[in-house]
Amino acid sequence: MSESHAHYRLAKALGVLAITASAVAAEYGAGINFVSVQSLSVYPAVHGLVPLAMFVTGIAMLPKAYLFAAFSRVMPRAGSKHVWIARSLGMPAGFLVTFVYWATGPASIGVLGYAFGTFLGQALMPISHAAGTALLTPIGHLICGLAAIWITFAVNAAGVKHYGTFVTILLFVIVATALTITAFGFATTPDRFVAAASAATKTTLTAPATPPADSFSDFLSVCALFVFAYAGLGAGPALGGETADPERKVPLGIYYGWAVALGLFSLVALALFHAAPWWAVVGLIRSGKSGYATAPGLIGLIAPQWLTVALNLAVALIVGKTVAPALMMCSRFCFAQAQDHLLPPIFAEVSRRKVPLPALWLCAFLGTLFLMQSVWFGWAMGVAVRSLAVLMMWIAIAAGALNLRWHKPARDTAWAQAILRQKLLVPASIISFVLAVPLFLSLAVVPRAPLILQPLFQGAVVLGIGCVILLGADARAKRRGESFADIAARIPIE
Repeated sequence: MSESHAHYRLAKALGVLAITASAVAAEYGAGINFVSVQSLSVYPAVHGLVPLAMFVTGIAMLPKAYLFAAFSRVMPRAGSKHVWIARSLGMPAGFLVTFVYWATGPASIGVLGYAFGTFLGQALMPISHAAGTALLTPIGHLICGLAAIWITFAVNAAGVKHYGTFVTILLFVIVATALTITAFGFATTPDRFVAAASAATKTTLTAPATPPADSFSDFLSVCALFVFAYAGLGAGPALGGETADPERKVPLGIYYGWAVALGLFSLVALALFHAAPWWAVVGLIRSGKSGYATAPGLIGLIAPQWLTVALNLAVALIVGKTVAPALMMCSRFCFAQAQDHLLPPIFAEVSRRKVPLPALWLCAFLGTLFLMQSVWFGWAMGVAVRSLAVLMMWIAIAAGALNLRWHKPARDTAWAQAILRQKLLVPASIISFVLAVPLFLSLAVVPRAPLILQPLFQGAVVLGIGCVILLGADARAKRRGESFADIAARIPIE
């Protein structure tokens, strides 16, 4: 931290608003507009508890936000969580955990690209039924997803200042869209919705004669699935290497991003299920009308056509833009791991616009592969494996904080002492364990999915690849005459 600013390679161009906007842009997208409603297709026994699951999951993220802010006050860096875990649990553990996290980032990019096709197809239906139908085919989803990935790649490649402007503009679009959905949801009675949905879809939607019991197991699994929606919180600290006065601004952006996401998610979910009873949503899904089982799809059944078109276009834009912060986060982890000599040095190189361009190329290419998986094998696997990785990262950061507190060798550094001076660090870490471990276990196995598509299996494969890369990095370090401990003793400049 004492080096000259001339040694910086990343642009220090962002402030609190851009950090907040980046977090919200990464959070508010497919999670609330698509996954929140479609969760009933995977866990139907959660019934009408979907809004509660969204709120509970958001509240559960507060200890995580606190830990992010605590580490960001001391070590705001581009690699954020990689830098933190590698310096609190050791380089091997830090690399393996964050490698699984950033490697599954493209899984979420693939899901987002797939969902973009769904929303854009729905938006075009009233304008051109043929065009809308074409976009809802597998090939249409693929084309739309590719457009979302590579257009947002261009936004990132143009420079972090352009990225910050992009997500800040979209923040206002997000708020306006969420409030519109909320207003229509609360203004619509369930009877009116069921009548309108039945007429529009030519489907008979009937309430169960005897209300079934809610499944706590499905509720817990849905909460774990919704971790995907809040995973974008990490888009705040990932910009730590590109923020002016980051020790102050990054923690503020993290808290603001969490609060805005919690409020918008809770309002939208509650409004949607106020209008649309859970059994009506399940009925639409089971009758082959799952295209309506999205936030704008449900509201479109009751709103004027002009507003439906505008809302669908806005949501399509919101979902598509979420790829931008996902690519940013993925590339910054890759950049940080290359700075620590764990990945090839090319990934620590930056373009003339001060962007880690090789890392961006890698993440966009992997995101394209996961887009293909989402198109032909289903979106739920990409969501589940990403949620597992997010939970594992959260557990590791909590473990790292406790290790700094109770393990003397880890505690005896100036930066560790600075982190430990934050009074709620230990309680937040313990609460994080209590919350994250059950969620992780509930999502490890997805019902009725083959082994090759199970989140735990896919995560194990990624972990195995990480072990191979780690062994290679260890061999290279020994040839240079240094160890992982030597590398961990240095904090990257950015």
